[in-house]
Amino acid sequence: MTTDEMRSALLRTTFRYGKVNMGIRLGNITHVEFITLQMVHRYMKNHPDEHGIGVSELARCSYMSPPAMSRTLKSVEEKGLAVRMVDKKNRRKTYVCLTDEGEDARLQAWKTCTDYIDWVLKEMGEEKMETFLELWGELVDLMEKNIPVFYGETS
Repeated sequence: MTTDEMRSALLRTTFRYGKVNMGIRLGNITHVEFITLQMVHRYMKNHPDEHGIGVSELARCSYMSPPAMSRTLKSVEEKGLAVRMVDKKNRRKTYVCLTDEGEDARLQAWKTCTDYIDWVLKEMGEEKMETFLELWGELVDLMEKNIPVFYGETS
């Protein structure tokens, strides 16, 4: 396979993966909303004594820009899945937590995802999947590491 063929195959396969991933139906929530609910859930599980996760922390952990996170939070709030609360001690800080409906939607979407992934794992086979994940992780590590180098942003 030539370099051009590999480049085209990588881009085409990446695009196809994104389309397939977005094709998994998660009930009445979008994939971005699911990721957001999942991040809030995970944070609360790891920090049970806190009121919620900060909006800026949530955006950072989700690799989303603050404006994109704000739009997503507006959507999940309108659906009654999460609430934002202003810190009484520091009014500049806003926390997000899930409602009971948000936890139910997250659980339903999580079950759908895990059921689908379990089916794919069975079809692919454990050994091939382990090899694929190892190589995919190595590829993403290289890509993350080299973005600053590619753009001349090394320090």
